[in-house]
Amino acid sequence: MNRRLNVIVVGSGVAGMAFAHRLSVLAGKDEVEIRILSKAPPETSNSHAAQGGVAAVMDPADSWEQHRDDTLAVGAGRCDPNVVEMVVREGPQCIQDLLALGARFDSDAEGRLDAAREGGHGAARIVHHQDRTGAELVRVLREQVERSDVIRIEEPMHAVDLLLDASGEQQRCCGVRVLDLNTGRITDRHADVVVLATGGVGQVFMHTTNPSGATGSGVAMAVRAGVALRDMAFVQFHPTALYTPDPGTVFLISEAVRGAGAILLKPNGERLMAGIHPSGDLAPRNVVARAIHATMRSTGAPHVRLDARPIGRTRFIHEFPTIYDHCRGMGIDPTTDLIPVMPAAHYLCGGIRTDAFGHSSLVGLLALGECACSGLHGADRLASNSLLEALVIPRSAATNVLATARTEHLPDDAGVGADRSDPQDGDYEPTLLQLRNAMTTYLGLVRDQKGMAEGVRIVSSVLQQADEAWARGDRSTALMDLRDLASVALAIADSARSEERNVGTHFNIDLVPSEASDRLKYNSFSASVRSSELTHHHHVRPLP
Repeated sequence: MNRRLNVIVVGSGVAGMAFAHRLSVLAGKDEVEIRILSKAPPETSNSHAAQGGVAAVMDPADSWEQHRDDTLAVGAGRCDPNVVEMVVREGPQCIQDLLALGARFDSDAEGRLDAAREGGHGAARIVHHQDRTGAELVRVLREQVERSDVIRIEEPMHAVDLLLDASGEQQRCCGVRVLDLNTGRITDRHADVVVLATGGVGQVFMHTTNPSGATGSGVAMAVRAGVALRDMAFVQFHPTALYTPDPGTVFLISEAVRGAGAILLKPNGERLMAGIHPSGDLAPRNVVARAIHATMRSTGAPHVRLDARPIGRTRFIHEFPTIYDHCRGMGIDPTTDLIPVMPAAHYLCGGIRTDAFGHSSLVGLLALGECACSGLHGADRLASNSLLEALVIPRSAATNVLATARTEHLPDDAGVGADRSDPQDGDYEPTLLQLRNAMTTYLGLVRDQKGMAEGVRIVSSVLQQADEAWARGDRSTALMDLRDLASVALAIADSARSEERNVGTHFNIDLVPSEASDRLKYNSFSASVRSSELTHHHHVRPLP
């Protein structure tokens, strides 16, 4: 190389930091310069909030082949088998590397890793740190990033759009436009390689386990740049969020609680999952979430209940201290009381289309983590495969970037004006609420053709309003978030309408079931869906 490779990573969760760390280790000090642009501290990321753990085969009695088969089964025929095999085979080495960096995973009295079992897994293979695994990974990776001489974290920086260069033989990504949230100044930052690791899209729905920053900015920037997406119809709803009537971010009751012995109950006290799936309370998440949803609609109850009492007080407090403390703060003792739970938007299985090295359809642009769709998850994500993907694919991406590095003359970073308008200029909260209501009602857990068409109409109108405000020069963060969320919402809606069969997290009651598995799910849910108007239980006020 004639000069150091200039790399910009947008996002400071596990995927972004894992990539930056790996690249810094592989490259010499004079070979690479890495900037991580983050609109919020890593401690506010989805990664940090992850409770369950990392799915990786560490027990000799288990095998990567079994992990592969479980992933493919839950992905319902929509996974890329080559990516699945690569990720599950490299998972154990990632765990060993993290242990060498000082990660603290739970172990038994003999010092062996104490793995848990979660939904869809045929064995206990979830490596964890109590119910704070994501926080532990963020701690370890952030320590490594901050020690590096070639990595610099800049925050708070809000990515606005990708910079494109069409001067060569093909269009390529040459940087990113960012807003400095402290100064209000917008700057064009140039780079040889841009890596989007911006996380999820959960804030597009009324209730989500995602933090407030999960506005789909990476996916939205890709849409505006014409980058290919994949499988956007598949949004996983976690079955057991702690119930609240208030919209916004909700607290997650980890699936590991059910793995430890908790059971779901109907309002009348009967077991909710009895007769619905052979795996019962540990069935794939889309099955459990829709069963809960149907029960809520057919009974009129605002939630169902999770009975964690079989776990026992001592074990619960030891293994799930964060959940215990949060529940107690809400006036619930999970060791003696039933926990009120409901489904909430949790994880985007689709995203920016990538290969096993994070490459997108745009030269110079990589995508990693939840904003990317590598083909690992398919139509539904196997529990705790997300942190695994966020560790494995960044490793291969870093190796590949260094091997294929191409440095060209880059223009200097340039300010494009302190043109952010006063955030008070426009009140976008009512429009944002309308967007979330439409997505939850028409494009949530259960969908139909008429509802999806209405959802598209509302979302398209919201996006048009956002684009018009943008054209008028409003650069408030509230508008940026609305613009991103509306772009993501339309991508989800368009993808959902194009699906021709019910698979994974996508369930359209107007589709005729084509296979036995579809017919089972259809028969389980359609009667209560139809009778209680499951897809239209929220009131949506049409846009004028």
